[in-house]
Amino acid sequence: MIDFATSYFREAQSMQGLKGPSAEKKNVADLVRHTKVPIQASLLRFSDSELNELATKNFQTLMRFMGDRPKHKNQAEVQCIYEILQLCKEKENLHDEIYCQVIKQVTHNPQQESELRGWLLLNLLTGYFLPSKILMPYATKFLQLASSDPSRTHHEGQTHGADGTLHVLLPEHCPLQKGHGARRLVVLMPGGMEYLTRIRTFTVAKELLQEICEQMGIGEQQEIQDFVLFAIRSKMVRPIKMEEYLHDYLLEDKLVTVTLRRLIWRTPLHFDNEVYTDVHYGQVLWDYLNGRILLNQSKEMEMQVGLLAMFQHWAKVQQQNSAPSSWAGDELESGFWHREELKEYTPKTLQSSISPKALHSHVATLLRTREPLQPRDAKIQFIEHVMKLPFFGYTIFIVERISDGMIPVPCFFGVNKEEIIVVDVTTQAVSLVIPLKELQKMRTLRPISDGGLPGLELHYGSPGSPKALWVELSQAKELYHTIVMLDKTELHS
Repeated sequence: MIDFATSYFREAQSMQGLKGPSAEKKNVADLVRHTKVPIQASLLRFSDSELNELATKNFQTLMRFMGDRPKHKNQAEVQCIYEILQLCKEKENLHDEIYCQVIKQVTHNPQQESELRGWLLLNLLTGYFLPSKILMPYATKFLQLASSDPSRTHHEGQTHGADGTLHVLLPEHCPLQKGHGARRLVVLMPGGMEYLTRIRTFTVAKELLQEICEQMGIGEQQEIQDFVLFAIRSKMVRPIKMEEYLHDYLLEDKLVTVTLRRLIWRTPLHFDNEVYTDVHYGQVLWDYLNGRILLNQSKEMEMQVGLLAMFQHWAKVQQQNSAPSSWAGDELESGFWHREELKEYTPKTLQSSISPKALHSHVATLLRTREPLQPRDAKIQFIEHVMKLPFFGYTIFIVERISDGMIPVPCFFGVNKEEIIVVDVTTQAVSLVIPLKELQKMRTLRPISDGGLPGLELHYGSPGSPKALWVELSQAKELYHTIVMLDKTELHS
């Protein structure tokens, strides 16, 4: 790094010719050596004063993370890391500066703990941001020399991958080498199940999906791609792309929850694994009860709801020990807990439009005339019946306003791997169809007034006949990212 510093460090340029070449080299060597004193100017020369100021502030953050300076009150280590990575993300011109700062602080560092923290950060940097082509050969050589230095107990390995990326060789006693670089993650699965795992710094969504799918007995890549991990914070929901680092979400905010959903239903289902069955039942059941699966608006709707209520009742393991006739006749009509349970089995959006008495009577008839199923079989029957509904496979959103004045609002906005549909809430007639292959571009819209709803603007059609549509809904960003995921998955499948 001395050669690089001689050519590019701000202070080294002012030392050239001072006291002869050997003294000059010795002074430059001090510039790439650990310091206990914060730098007063950027290591590299910037014409932009803002970059110089950001560089000096970053060095102080680096010193706080490495333990060379005390942290701010209530400041966690992860906040220091996040500040540095966020600066790299926002200011690409500072990548080399930050690399040089970290390399400087791990060079001849007298404190082992401080040095290890520096190597940990360098490991993060090489995973997220590459140095420039100018710095790359010098940084590579630095890592190679560090790995062969007998005073450092590094594991052997490459420092420069075939893909052009850097790979840091961490010291043997570094926490990352001992497995402490991994963190515990609980993925919330459909149906209330939890999947406990450990992810590392550079674990991407695709790796975790494959791990979970393996537990469900899924081996085909096409079916694995039908599942998506979602990051949820409060009411904000965003799908995580296959190639995205999970730490990008979890490092920034500890309040983020990761969930799993099946987004695409192109692969035939196979119920040869108990976890697989429970996950699919949990998701289909939640969507059904929360109005995200549309039923036929007809005289047969009560019969559909009654049949699906019966399957839900049988799907409960504890119900197998009670006689199915306990739901029949007068007891069904008068039993308070039976009425409450039946209400729990009915979609929230339909509870006010379906006659409870008629529904009770229909369920009682079903229970008297049908042989009860085992919970697993009841779950499968529930899924298979719901899959026959006309709008199954669409992710449904409720739109409050739409630019097309001919479409009554509120209306349903459905998205699947092929198209976007707008559906009338009352008649369930399809008012508009937009094939995803005709979608040109989208952008989210901010609320036009305080208390208003965010929106989404879509441009579609052919170049000769362009069209546009905007909608307003509370889940505008989730809708945007869902369309991106579905469109991309289909294009690359």
